[in-house]
Amino acid sequence: MSVRLPSGLPRPGLPLQSPAQEKEEKAQSGEGKSSGKATGKGGTGKGGVAVKGGSAKGASAKGGLEQSGPQDGMDFGRSGGTERNEGGGAGAAQQQAGMEPGTSTGAAPLSTLEQPPALAAQTPQTAPALPQPPPPVAPQVGVPPQLARQPAASDSSRERTAADGQSSDAAKLALEGRAKLRIAVLNRLHRGLTEVEGKMSAFLPNAGRQGVVTLPVVLSVSTVTFEWWTSANAVPEDRAYLAQVLGEPGSVDDATLLGTLRSEIGLAFAEFPRTPQGVEARKLYEAVLQKYESARIQPIVAGHDTGPVVGECARLGLPCDKDFTRSVLLAPWMLAVGQSPDEGTATQVMVAGLTLPQLGALVGHLRQLNPLLSNAQLRALLLRASTDMKLALRKVMGQQEVEQVQALARQLLRLQAVQHLVV
Repeated sequence: MSVRLPSGLPRPGLPLQSPAQEKEEKAQSGEGKSSGKATGKGGTGKGGVAVKGGSAKGASAKGGLEQSGPQDGMDFGRSGGTERNEGGGAGAAQQQAGMEPGTSTGAAPLSTLEQPPALAAQTPQTAPALPQPPPPVAPQVGVPPQLARQPAASDSSRERTAADGQSSDAAKLALEGRAKLRIAVLNRLHRGLTEVEGKMSAFLPNAGRQGVVTLPVVLSVSTVTFEWWTSANAVPEDRAYLAQVLGEPGSVDDATLLGTLRSEIGLAFAEFPRTPQGVEARKLYEAVLQKYESARIQPIVAGHDTGPVVGECARLGLPCDKDFTRSVLLAPWMLAVGQSPDEGTATQVMVAGLTLPQLGALVGHLRQLNPLLSNAQLRALLLRASTDMKLALRKVMGQQEVEQVQALARQLLRLQAVQHLVV
């Protein structure tokens, strides 16, 4: 286990005593020199501490530590096995004698031993700043508190690093998967809008004389979500892959997975009108709607998705709001079927209470009653019939409202005929 030296310690190979201890021991230089001569050049005293020329090995072995790792741009290896054993014996002898680490009975202090000139010239002030160690734990017996080994902190940091690596990989895969899903949804939107525009362009030359066309097509967040959802639930492997793409665990429940999927698809729908492909596709779609407006052929579309996704959301307890089911095919030149009477405006007319075929049949009948009706007049009549003028509230189209709009169409025809006669 590697131990990183605190910033306040001297460089390896320098004495471990503080400047105060060095002055104290220099005062006893005569006694220290005699002790040094008794120990010999090898520097082995009665305490059994092996010091080879004042190197870091001897200092480390004395404290019973194993230091490794780069320090000051150099690699310092572990101390030898023999020196570790001798260092352990020295630490035990020091504890029995009640002495502080760094001195030994009958042996000269480390500060008085001869050091190589290259190391002796170095001072603690030249040592670069080292990183601060983690919070200290209980020191080991015979080891200075500053250098106490901290296995718990090192092991936990290694475990955290491995866990962080796994979580970062999973997050990276989830981001890549969501990006791929976003591109797929954008392509699906572009393809759907382009197909509707192409079919309407092909139908316009042969629209007939009825003056109305219904589009049983809904392109909404709910329809695209249900396409992915049914495909994923068909095969367990596809469901697991979808969960991985969305960053969910494999054991995720259906409600959470469907909620995450619809949120991601909703973001793609919000981004589509700002993309160059979305702008171009919408431009072509509105251009063909304006051609229908000039030809006095009223397109009718369902404003919301009422398919099986509504029942699926109800089964899983998920909300099914209007933004989730609203079709992106809505446009000011379209007449749409709404879910509630309060939907729609004077610009985007939506009628509630009738199905798509019923609204189409009503518009065709109004065209027969008044062949002079333009698309804008037709939408205005339906808006007036589905609005309570006294209360200024929208209402559901029932039999009474249907009869009212028919009467309004006949009345407008008489006014138009008189206008033609006057002119």
